[in-house]
Amino acid sequence: MNRFCSEKRPSEKGQGLVEYALILVLVSVVVLAVLLISGPTLGNVFTEVVSAIDNPGGGGGGGGEEDVVSITTAAYSAGNLHLDATSDGGYDPGVTLTASPGGVMTQAGGHYHRNISIVCPCTVTVTSSEGGSSIVNVP
Repeated sequence: MNRFCSEKRPSEKGQGLVEYALILVLVSVVVLAVLLISGPTLGNVFTEVVSAIDNPGGGGGGGGEEDVVSITTAAYSAGNLHLDATSDGGYDPGVTLTASPGGVMTQAGGHYHRNISIVCPCTVTVTSSEGGSSIVNVP
């Protein structure tokens, strides 16, 4: 009986390495399957991110093109600047124009309007939420 107990078992030194290799192969197969299944979706997300970086202001439904912002009136009198502007030639309720300094412009008929208390000469920038902008220097 002692003879059976004293016999050496076969070496198991390489067994752990083989197990790790099998696990690595299994993980690689799973990752490959996930990438093949979700690859087109990830590609679309990547394309949208790159487009957003290339065209930071272009959102909306205009195919990524910026609005044409026009400052139609910049009349200064007694510390008050009367400012009128249009976006793509008029007013669009889905577009916000912001005067800097001054703040968000409001609708007034077919255009945007803002009265700004300011000391001129000054420079005012009107920026669209859709990416366009216009600058006026008021004497």
